[in-house]
Amino acid sequence: MNLRQRTSRYGFGVMFSAGVAGVVLVAACVRANFQPNLEIALAAALVVTLIMHARLGFALSKAQLELDMMRKLTKRCDEDPIKAARKIAPVLRFEPTRELSEPDAIMLERVRDAIENDRLELYLQPIVSLPQRKIRYYEAFSRLRGRDGGILRPTDYLEAAERANKIGVIDNMILLRCVQAFRRLRDQDSQFAVFCNLSPATLFDVDFFNHFTDYLEINGDLAPRLIFEFTYPAVQMMHPRFEENLRAIARRGFAFSVDHVHTLDLDWEALRRKNFRYAKAPSALLMAADAGQEAAAKLRALRKRLADAGIDLVAEKIEYESSMPEILALGIDYGQGNLFGPPRPADYYVGRHRREDDAAVAAGPAPGLAKAS
Repeated sequence: MNLRQRTSRYGFGVMFSAGVAGVVLVAACVRANFQPNLEIALAAALVVTLIMHARLGFALSKAQLELDMMRKLTKRCDEDPIKAARKIAPVLRFEPTRELSEPDAIMLERVRDAIENDRLELYLQPIVSLPQRKIRYYEAFSRLRGRDGGILRPTDYLEAAERANKIGVIDNMILLRCVQAFRRLRDQDSQFAVFCNLSPATLFDVDFFNHFTDYLEINGDLAPRLIFEFTYPAVQMMHPRFEENLRAIARRGFAFSVDHVHTLDLDWEALRRKNFRYAKAPSALLMAADAGQEAAAKLRALRKRLADAGIDLVAEKIEYESSMPEILALGIDYGQGNLFGPPRPADYYVGRHRREDDAAVAAGPAPGLAKAS
C-alpha cells in the first residue's frame, strides 16, 4: 500500500471517529442536560482527534513529497548515460537533393543508409611515445559499411557529396556516430585516449557546432580521453563566432590538436592560449628542417618554444625503420605512422593496454627497445 492510499484510509478513519465523537458529544449533552464534566471530556476528545488528524495528514503529505523526489532522483541516476546523451544529440536530416545524376543519387543513398542504420566502424591508429614506442594515444578514423558489407571510403562518395552540397551534413553525422562509438569502447577500456578529427565543414556550420557544444556538455566525462583535431588551414580561417564555440569546448575540459602543419614557423603561443596541446608535423618536414647546423639550431629552438608553451609535438607519417635514427635524434615527443601500426578496427585495440601491462609485469623489465608491431 503506498502513502497516498494510506493517507486516504487513515484520513477516512480519523474523520469517521471525529464524526462519531461529535454525535456522541451532542447526544450526551442533551441527555445529561449539558453536564459540564461530560461535555468537557467529550470536547477534549474531539479536539485531540482533530489535532491527530491534522498532524497525521501533514506527516504523510511530507513523506509522500519526499518519496516522489527520491523516485525522480533514482530514475535520473538509473538512466543509461549513453541513452541520455543520445537524447540531446543534434538531430540531423539527410534531405534528398534534386537534379542529381543517377550514380550520385545511388552513392548518396548508400551513405545515408549506412549512417542512419549505424553501420559506421571506428578505426584506430597508434600514437607512440619516443623513444620507448609505447602506445599513448590513438587517432580515430571512420569507415562506413554498405548493406553488402563493403567499405565506403571517403574517396568513393566525396565528389558526389560535393556536387550535392552534402559534405557538411555527412561529416557532422559521422562525427556524432564516432563520439558515440568511442563512448561504447571507452566503457570497455577506460585507458583509451583518442584524437578525433573535426572537418572544416563542421567547423563552419555554426548552428550545428552550437548544438554540438551542448552535446559535449552531457558527455563531459569523455574530456580527459577525447582530443579534437583540426587542420591548420581550418584554424587559420577561424571566424570570431567559431572561436567562441572553441572556447566553450575548452571550458568543458576538451583539448585540441592541430595537424597538416606545413611550416614550423607558427605562433605556437597563440595556439596554446586556445587550448591546443598537440601539434602534428610530417616526419619528412621535420627531418628536412634538421639539415645543416643553422636548421638544426632552429629546430632546437622550436622544441624549446613548444615545451615552454606546453605543446607536445607528434611526428606523423613514419613509415620505415631506416628513418628512426634521424627521428630519434630530433628529440621529438611522439610518433605516428604505419611503422608503429596501421589503422585497424577499434576492437583490435580494445583492452590492449591491459594485456600489455599484464605481459610487462609477467616478463619483468624489457631489455632495450622493442619494435612495435
